[in-house]
Amino acid sequence: MRLAMLGGSFNPIHIGHLLLADEVCHRLDYDKVLFVPVNIPPHKELAEGASSQQRLEMIQLAIEGNPRFAVETCELERGGISYTYDTIQYLGKKYAHQLEGKLGLIMGDDLVEGFEEWGHYQELPELADIVLARRICWDGTQRKDFPYTHRELENGILPVSSSQIRAAGAASDGNGSSWRYLVPESVYRYIIERKLYGCTEN
Repeated sequence: MRLAMLGGSFNPIHIGHLLLADEVCHRLDYDKVLFVPVNIPPHKELAEGASSQQRLEMIQLAIEGNPRFAVETCELERGGISYTYDTIQYLGKKYAHQLEGKLGLIMGDDLVEGFEEWGHYQELPELADIVLARRICWDGTQRKDFPYTHRELENGILPVSSSQIRAAGAASDGNGSSWRYLVPESVYRYIIERKLYGCTEN
């Protein structure tokens, strides 16, 4: 089985995440993508508004019915700061008897700039096949060169982010940006019913 991982806060998960994972499967012939919600990010603060359990439940709702998608809870279970190096080592051992080749590590090109601040960053290309996906090209930003072994994914780009959804959804005066269709319907209902991120249904 060719397996790739997509890590992130998924706060909340949105259609951009799902499109990216789907393109990895179809364009690069991966059999399955594991969505790995972070516990505590090492390089940024985790935005408030949803608990770890709620972020996990939104992922489960979003990927339900797609046999090529699965959720992996190792970072939440491990606790503390989540390091990609530790996760790759864990997943490599967990799926050792099923894995064909190296685990795929899906990275947005917006992470290239800070890659050398990651723990054990020099070892990551040896442990995993890095898949570099387009995230920043849509706004004209020039990407820094990435000198490490990787594969480029010519994926479609949706200019959507979790922070955008949180900000738009919290606008309770009815004048905020529309966000309902930036997440699966099941995730939208989940957010509204629990009033996550201050969201209410207008």
